[in-house]
Amino acid sequence: MPRHKYHRSRVYQSMGEPGPGSIAVGYVRYSSEMQDPATIVTQKRVIAEFAEKKGWKIVRWYEEPEQSAKYDDVEERPIFAQLLRDGEANHFQVVLCYANNRWSRNTTLALVSLSRLRRANVWWATADGLWDLGKMQQDGVGMGFLIDTQMNEIYIRQLSRRTIDGKEDRALAGYHNGNVPFGYLEPEYPKAPDGAPSTWRPPRMPARPDPVTFPALVRIGELTALGWTDRAIADELEGYLSKTARFGERLLTKDTIAAIRRSPFPRDFAPGSGYGTIVTPSGDQVEGKHPAAWPYELWNRMEEVKMSQFRQPTKEAQRRPHEFSRIIVCAACRRPLRVMLPKGIPYYRDTSKVRKLDCPLPESLSVKAANVIYQFGDILRSVELPDTWREVIAEECSQEAKKDEDAERVKRRRTELEAEQKRLVTAFTKGYLTEEDLDAQMERIRSQLFTLPIPIEQDTEAITQAVISAGETLADMAGYWSEASQEERRGIVGGVLLVEGLIYDLERQVIVGLLPRPSVLPVLALGLEKTGKWEQRDKGLWLRTEHWPPKRDLGKRHAPPPPHPSLSPEQRKEAIRLLQQPEMSIRKVAAILGTSRGTIHRLVEQEGIELQTSQKLTLEQREEAFLLLESGISLRQVAKHFGVNPESLRRLVERHKSQ
Repeated sequence: MPRHKYHRSRVYQSMGEPGPGSIAVGYVRYSSEMQDPATIVTQKRVIAEFAEKKGWKIVRWYEEPEQSAKYDDVEERPIFAQLLRDGEANHFQVVLCYANNRWSRNTTLALVSLSRLRRANVWWATADGLWDLGKMQQDGVGMGFLIDTQMNEIYIRQLSRRTIDGKEDRALAGYHNGNVPFGYLEPEYPKAPDGAPSTWRPPRMPARPDPVTFPALVRIGELTALGWTDRAIADELEGYLSKTARFGERLLTKDTIAAIRRSPFPRDFAPGSGYGTIVTPSGDQVEGKHPAAWPYELWNRMEEVKMSQFRQPTKEAQRRPHEFSRIIVCAACRRPLRVMLPKGIPYYRDTSKVRKLDCPLPESLSVKAANVIYQFGDILRSVELPDTWREVIAEECSQEAKKDEDAERVKRRRTELEAEQKRLVTAFTKGYLTEEDLDAQMERIRSQLFTLPIPIEQDTEAITQAVISAGETLADMAGYWSEASQEERRGIVGGVLLVEGLIYDLERQVIVGLLPRPSVLPVLALGLEKTGKWEQRDKGLWLRTEHWPPKRDLGKRHAPPPPHPSLSPEQRKEAIRLLQQPEMSIRKVAAILGTSRGTIHRLVEQEGIELQTSQKLTLEQREEAFLLLESGISLRQVAKHFGVNPESLRRLVERHKSQ
């Protein structure tokens, strides 16, 4: 028989339906949390029945609950994107979905995704029998599929428009949309009367105060107006729970307090109104039907206090890269450590306790960023590759490939069984086999195919080249690490480790685990082998327990300096009064009020307070000092003559010249 040629450049590519015993996967989803998850069960049942008729074995389900199909970017649908990648890696032969509108409601993504499956020689079909890749190649049928997909996209677009219009109308009438916020309960809707039609809907009703949490909501407003921080308020109201669609129920934290106080929902819409505020989808604010928790004057004071406490970050701080941000995690709870900057010194801190999340650590611990930078650099400096490391890596990769001989054997066996299937069908069509014999033989082959795992093909040469390239780069990193800038060190870390790939023990202040990228892991393990400190397991490198330092004495640890408290309205008034007194400097006022000089300096700029540059010189002495400087006497000599600080005199002169 002549060999069948494959022309990759041809526009028309024939593709036959896979035979019985083919490996299949199912894709199921529903769009919103408002829909019944039972639809997933229904989709699975219909798909399974369709696969059974075809003789296909479903080995995996790709489930996307509460996921819309409206997006044109495949990465917005992570499970769907994973399915396409697995199909391109030949993990299966058939993809089944319930209907076309379950696959995608975006025309562009539908066509692109099916094109990717076709190029990977993966069959796609809907369980309703309307569409598959073979039918779409027929003249006229492809146009019908395109129209069907566009109708699905039009439906979701019209549904979105109607939803927005409905929410706008509901908001303009003063009723909430979506979940009610903290402090309120859903309305008590009346039950349908006897004999009510199926279209009966309860009347619109406003949210009602929660007798348990509404007093806490009122207290949040009062404490905010008094200058309390979000963290202090969360500690004061410990025991109350907030509920959001994203996080569910959790204890109040500084983050939830900040979100609650920013919400306009509990605010009095107008002075004396007594009703809260509703924000429409278009951004307008209207008077709500629900009772307000914060009177108009109270939330005005809240805004003033928060504006006085707000500090605009500098552009340098906004652009400052942190080498291990989103890379370093707590070894106890495996949550990312957050960057903290008390007094401008970067720390990585575990915030699980602050966020009221479970963590085995006794309290919130931190580590200085400079320590992590040094320790990671020390690991890089410990990497020592032998002269023949390229040959060793190539041998390891080849050994890994030999371990995949089972996969090759499975692949050969699958090919033999599929060929036997075709021979049996040919024998049946020629009359050499009865239908009963064919069914018995096909059932035997199907059973064997179902028990065989799906082989995953790997390119050994490409993997070897990637590892060698990573090794050549790694050899130069140790010497460059100490000289690199923050941006460059950030790039090095990202090139070596995965996200959340540095496991740090805060109690021992040491790196206990590394999760390198797959191409880096073999060469990094080889380079650290001589140290005897690291062992390779669980797709990473882990510090051996005998090299763990003892836990620190938490009573003697060096903690990051606590941030200075912000000024309350009363403290602002006191600070302004002190600054207007003679012989009062920013340093003295900050010491009296127990805050930072930066806070007082910002207050001076906000209020436009004119400070005396030197409190010891009278007007006559200043004029005399200016004359002495103009005559050629040095700044230091003039300052010594009048008994003032040279720096204070220099600022006085600069201010005099600017006037």
